[in-house]
Amino acid sequence: MERAVLLSVVAACVVGITRGYPACQQGLTCTTLSPADKPGLQFECAYITPPNSKDLVYHMHGNDGLGAKGMFFELMLLLADAGFSSLACDQRGFTPGAAPDDINEYNYNIIATDIFSLVDASKLNKNPEGKFHIVAHDQGARVTWHSIALGLGRKAYLSFSTLSIPHSDVFSNALYGPTADSDQQAASQYMRMLVLPNSTSVYDYAIFNKVCRSSQEEQDTCQKILYWYNGGVNSGAMALPPLGPFGFIAKYIGIPADVVANLTQYNLSGVPQRVKVGHVHEFPVMFACGEGDSSDLCKPAFGNESGALIDKFQYLHLDSPCGHDVLGCADTAQLTALHNAIINNIKSVYQ
Repeated sequence: MERAVLLSVVAACVVGITRGYPACQQGLTCTTLSPADKPGLQFECAYITPPNSKDLVYHMHGNDGLGAKGMFFELMLLLADAGFSSLACDQRGFTPGAAPDDINEYNYNIIATDIFSLVDASKLNKNPEGKFHIVAHDQGARVTWHSIALGLGRKAYLSFSTLSIPHSDVFSNALYGPTADSDQQAASQYMRMLVLPNSTSVYDYAIFNKVCRSSQEEQDTCQKILYWYNGGVNSGAMALPPLGPFGFIAKYIGIPADVVANLTQYNLSGVPQRVKVGHVHEFPVMFACGEGDSSDLCKPAFGNESGALIDKFQYLHLDSPCGHDVLGCADTAQLTALHNAIINNIKSVYQ
């Protein structure tokens, strides 16, 4: 694989999307929000409010690069045509005004509350019960699952469209425990590198040079973004696989297993998910993933296992060339199918 293509694939799966995002887009309003309960933080956001809006859709990116709220702009305009307001923000660590230095500030327990803080700050939610729809990708989807496990999301969400990430319990079970999936364990070995103390400087700055720079991120910014992985494990939301055979991304990053073993603060035999989501019956869930995803594998079994835990469930498997960045899929027909699946999941609440 040519170096440029390899860098793009690794960046898309680990830290950021190199396709670039517009700062704003015609038809949207871009602004800064500072939640009342987090006055020291300022998030860069975009929103749209069509006349007679039905309800609000909140969009949450994950480790998708700087300015990643832009990955939702096209979808937000489509949702406006369907009568829905939308809000998307650059998340904690991805925007200069909301990038605390303390690793503990990236715990999923805290990031999960950002969802509700930002929705409240926007004053866009007109639902009489305070409920809203959520569309989330990558670690944004993991945080959303965790918010459901904590009880916050169960009471607040009208629907959930989870992009690239299956039911959180299913994914963690694939990483650790008696039903672990060896392919997913190998694919996720890069996580054991990203969560190392000061990981961007380890092994002669391997992560910084091979991952962060391809996403045009400075080391300090990239390190804060990677704290999300520590936050997922430390909150109990996400399992960590045992140290084992390296998959594609870990091999490319190239930190030797013995270095990982010597530096890690986590058990070499893995870390279990401690906070389970369990059964979801309160709202419909649509899970979409891309065949070409080399980090969060798009296995039909993960879709089937997710469906067993969700009462109202739809699964969309996108063929290659669609990969981890499903909203950036180059196949127009499949991207249209994804947009339609998200919109239909949202509309299903009113049928």
